[in-house]
Order: sequence, then structure tokens, then C-alpha cells
Amino acid sequence: MSGQAACLRQFLRRGVAPAVLAGLLFGLSGCAGLRERPEPFPGPPTTDPAALREAEAVLERIRRTNETLLTCKGIGRLTVRREGRVQMDDRIAWVGSEPRRLSLVLFASGFPATRIAGDGETFYFQETTAPGAPLRKIRASDPDFSRLLSLPLAASDILALLRGRVPLRAERVERFQPIGSAPGHLLLLSAADGSRQALFLDEGRNEVRETQLFDPSGKLLLLVQFLEMQKVDGYRVPLRVRVADEGRNALVLVVERYWTGVPVTPSMFVLEPAG
Repeated sequence: MSGQAACLRQFLRRGVAPAVLAGLLFGLSGCAGLRERPEPFPGPPTTDPAALREAEAVLERIRRTNETLLTCKGIGRLTVRREGRVQMDDRIAWVGSEPRRLSLVLFASGFPATRIAGDGETFYFQETTAPGAPLRKIRASDPDFSRLLSLPLAASDILALLRGRVPLRAERVERFQPIGSAPGHLLLLSAADGSRQALFLDEGRNEVRETQLFDPSGKLLLLVQFLEMQKVDGYRVPLRVRVADEGRNALVLVVERYWTGVPVTPSMFVLEPAG
């Protein structure tokens, strides 16, 4: 992915003309394996009123995906790679509740090894493998999980993914177009700070298969791929999801069991010292 992101940044910074783009993409086909789909940055914004209306309707559907799925829990396996090396390959259990309430337990050899929780005000973290392990608490409404996962993910992003939703960091429609060489559509969004988010949808424009988030310079921050989905109680939720950056940091979550609409209490998202 690093080569692809580098190519994207070159196009963004140089302002390559769309007429020249096809030839450049052909010549750059060896640049770390560019995929057979249009580069999201070149070309003017979509201005056709009908296309913009359709794009806004698609975006609204994305915003409302699983909006009534307010609580969920599940178990599965989480694999985290840092610089290409496996740093974590553990079973995981979670409970999530809107807004931004999350409780995670990572298991080692069948026993809880790490407990993580956030109640929307305080972030809790405890490694439980050693007796008397300290409980860490930090005031944070949307805690950052980048140190644990090696990826710039906040609690709200993780909860969105667990609920089968796309973490949206940009809201203004910039481009909406067919992918071209493959079925589906590209929806490119931009934010006030210049960052962009590309969403790749299925042919029916109902499901997001992948999203890419770029900073204002064009650097790829996050790639989210919904590799496999499943239907649980009428909701389309993850079965296998992958998140990566432009380097060699990545995680894969494989969901083994999933429950929707579970009852929750505030105490589920607060950790107390053991004993």
C-alpha cells in the first residue's frame, strides 16, 4: 500500500491533468501494484445536479447504516501486525454501546490478559497477566487506540466498525463516479482541513466495501476493508474486517459470535482495581 499511496500523493501534489492520467497509470502499473480503479484525486469535482443529488442520497444511506443498532457484543480473534510482524493474535470479547462506550477483553491461553474500557468520559486499561497489575485511567471522551493497535483508530471508529458502519471523517461530496474497470462506484468526500475520504461501493451503491482516508498532503492514513459481512437479526455486520495504513501496520478481526441489542449497564464500561 505504501507505493500506491506514494503514487496518489504525486498525482495530488502535481495536479496531473485527467487526459494524461490514463497513460501515467499504465506506465506506473508497477508502482507497488496500483489497483484497476481510477485514482480518486484528479479531475474537477462533480457538478452535475442529478449526480450530486444521487451522491448525497448515497451518503445519507451510509450515515444511517445500522443506526438503530445501539448495542452489540461479540467474540472473535484479533490479529495485529506492526511493521509486518505479528504483535498480537488473541481471542477478543467486546461489548459496545452508543455513544462511544466500549469494553474489550483480550485473552491469552484462555485467560483474560488485557482489559480495556471507556464510558465516554474515562479510558481504562489494565494488563491482568501479573498479580496486582495497575489500573490506568485517563480522562478521554473518545480515546485513541493507536498505541495498542499501531493504527490511528479512536473508540468511536472501533465501535462504528463493530456495528457495521463506516467511520466518516469527511462529509462534503467532491466526486461521484463509476469505478470503471470493475462494478461499483467511487464516492470521494473532503473535509474542511483538506483531508479526503474515498468510499468504494458495490454496483447497487448500497454497500461500502472499502474506504480510504487521506490526510491533506495525500498520505494514506487508514484503509478499511469489509472483507466478509453477515446478517444478524436483520443487521449487516462484520464477519471479517481488515484495517491498515500505508506502511506495514494492519489488523484483522474475525468475528465468531455476534449479538445485537444486548442490555448494558454503565458499570460494564468502567474498570475497578482487581480485588
